[in-house]
Amino acid sequence: MKRHVIYFVDEDEPARRANLRDLTALLDNPEIQIRDLAPLKTFAEYDSLATEPTTAAFVLDQKLKPGGMTYNGTELALYLRGIDAKMPIYILTGYADQIDEFRGFEYLIEFIIDKQHIENPASEKAMIVKARVLRHLDVFNDVRSARDQRFHDLILKGSRETLAPDEAKELLELEGDRIASVAASEHERQMKLDTEIEALRKLLGRDRLL
Repeated sequence: MKRHVIYFVDEDEPARRANLRDLTALLDNPEIQIRDLAPLKTFAEYDSLATEPTTAAFVLDQKLKPGGMTYNGTELALYLRGIDAKMPIYILTGYADQIDEFRGFEYLIEFIIDKQHIENPASEKAMIVKARVLRHLDVFNDVRSARDQRFHDLILKGSRETLAPDEAKELLELEGDRIASVAASEHERQMKLDTEIEALRKLLGRDRLL
């Protein structure tokens, strides 16, 4: 199954909903899901989303700090890029002309999307944005599919013969990529379980007092 979920992160709920509608209308593809997301408190909370097998890309609002966050869009992009160097990441902003704010971060993202350029999905600028995003998603899916196939090929070859040193190293890297995805998911489930257990302990403590 292709990765098909795009997460859109914005601290302003009304703006997030409006931009979600614009992005959905722009891509106009029933196979792609765009999910709006309020900024999470810590970078670590993004781990499970970034490694989820269905996640295809992130679209980030730049000005997250006015919403009480300690980071902005480009800082979050830097963290996400460390998790997956191939995943498409975009900045969606109404201040695309403020070049100094994005200087030095160009290598982190595919490109900066001006909010005004996607308000009319039939406009020439919107069509250019759409073509770029869809092309990036196709390439990313091809890369991930190729890596998965390569992993299985090396596993099969290793069961029949001794892998060359460079092949063994590649297999370990591919395996680490897969383990990281599972570990992030397991970590999130463990955190939820710990929270539930702590709530039960508090409830049992109150019952004893009664």
